[in-house]
Amino acid sequence: MADQQTETDSLDVFDRIMDAIVTQRLAPGQKVSENILTRMFGISRTAARNAMEQMTAQQFMVSNSPRITRIAPLTLRDVKENFTIRKMMEPSILSMISPQIEEAEFKRRNDAIFHEGPIETDEDALRILRANREFNIYIAQQTRFQLLISWIRQLEETTMRIYWIYIKLTKSLPFPWEQHKSLLELVKNNQTDEIRRHTLMMISSCEDRVLHAIFTHGKLNAHSLGL
Repeated sequence: MADQQTETDSLDVFDRIMDAIVTQRLAPGQKVSENILTRMFGISRTAARNAMEQMTAQQFMVSNSPRITRIAPLTLRDVKENFTIRKMMEPSILSMISPQIEEAEFKRRNDAIFHEGPIETDEDALRILRANREFNIYIAQQTRFQLLISWIRQLEETTMRIYWIYIKLTKSLPFPWEQHKSLLELVKNNQTDEIRRHTLMMISSCEDRVLHAIFTHGKLNAHSLGL
């Protein structure tokens, strides 16, 4: 029980720091340290050190030297890489697990992403992005492949960073909520080929919208997509 509580606490610390990276409260390129994180989040030095080690391993932080760690930049290459990997993985995962998806749970998690009207506040943006992340992690969890689940979680954290920028530029998500809703019908009927096609179409459309928003916004630095 103690080990499980420790794991939960570590995940909570990671998520809190990750939220700050997503929202750029910890900005790309910003220097971080155990002391900075301890003061900023009210956590122990051990918790800060563990989070920094994990985030460096997952490339959300980069160590320039033994004494200097910074928040990793988010570049156009990162954006394109994220979408490429998702187009390779997500259609196959969804089509594979569709027979075992619980319809009510799928719908509940999809409904949590819904937001009517422009996304005006940082609180709403972060809530929606968390819900979208948990939706996709839930899909991966149905495979019972722990390594895959870990990869998807890391992929989704980067997706949050990308979608945050899009929301701040456009006040909307890069995909219509109705597309997720129509995906439920395909999953319910276990239409494998259509699930693959629809999922790939969704991701490709997202990529087009995100890249268009980035390329047409003059304030963004292509070397590090900071706002």
